[in-house]
Amino acid sequence: MNISTSLNVFGTDYEQAIPVCKAAGFEALDFNYWDHQKDVMTKSWEEEEAWAHRIRQVADENGLRFTQMHGPVHGRLFQQMVPGLDIDSFLTLAKRSLKTASILGVPWVVFHSSGVSVEGESNREAKEFNVKFFQQLFPVMEHTGVGIALENFYDRPARPHAVRRTYCALFDELIELIDALNHPLVGGCLDTGHAHEQGIHPNEIRKFGNRLKATHINDNDGVQDQHLLPFQGSIQWASVMSALHDIDYKGDLTYETHQSIRVLPNALREEGLRYAVAIGQYLIGLKGELAGA
Repeated sequence: MNISTSLNVFGTDYEQAIPVCKAAGFEALDFNYWDHQKDVMTKSWEEEEAWAHRIRQVADENGLRFTQMHGPVHGRLFQQMVPGLDIDSFLTLAKRSLKTASILGVPWVVFHSSGVSVEGESNREAKEFNVKFFQQLFPVMEHTGVGIALENFYDRPARPHAVRRTYCALFDELIELIDALNHPLVGGCLDTGHAHEQGIHPNEIRKFGNRLKATHINDNDGVQDQHLLPFQGSIQWASVMSALHDIDYKGDLTYETHQSIRVLPNALREEGLRYAVAIGQYLIGLKGELAGA
């Protein structure tokens, strides 16, 4: 298990971020395509291809590999997309992101599943829609060898004192979707912060078994999606690492902790990243102690 981080600790400046992450001691990287989404949507495929090759070159020059990528984001719902997207243009963007991931050497691209409409629908209807949508990515996945890892989310407030259910906020829903897609290049991404907001105990991570291919490691207070470093919130990290050990998780410990790093002055950012690496080493040590027990 390597210690990895999303490049979103630096916003969109990958040329600055990659060497600083290397100097801090990170062993792998996550590329956040979503951070570049507005810019990518203005590029031709030829421009995006050249851009991806440049990013790969910088990573290679620094001796770092990209082991996962956060793919494009469609919005809260499939019928409530971010500006500039509809279902067809998002599908095109998703396919392009898989080709970019292939250039970067990324094995797993993380996507959000979601509900469909503002009015809401049954879980069965949401599952069927998500299955049909993600199946459309199979030809590109099989051509590139790049897999998709679907991420758990959390229920969101709909109005004061009410909560709108979010499809795949529960592990059981996400696992059911992964199994319905039934493809070796489909797995799961555990977002520890989303699970904590949802009130899911780390013991439930064991439900993923060998489906788990990627992680978004971050902490919070159990109420807000704060994207903090471990031990800055209230997640039980010993329980998280015990569960990852028990399912023999093979992927990386990948931080999505930009809110703990971006707030630092530039003069302190590398020191903050070294501290993040030290925390990761401690967590992996916990997993190692469990293996030797």
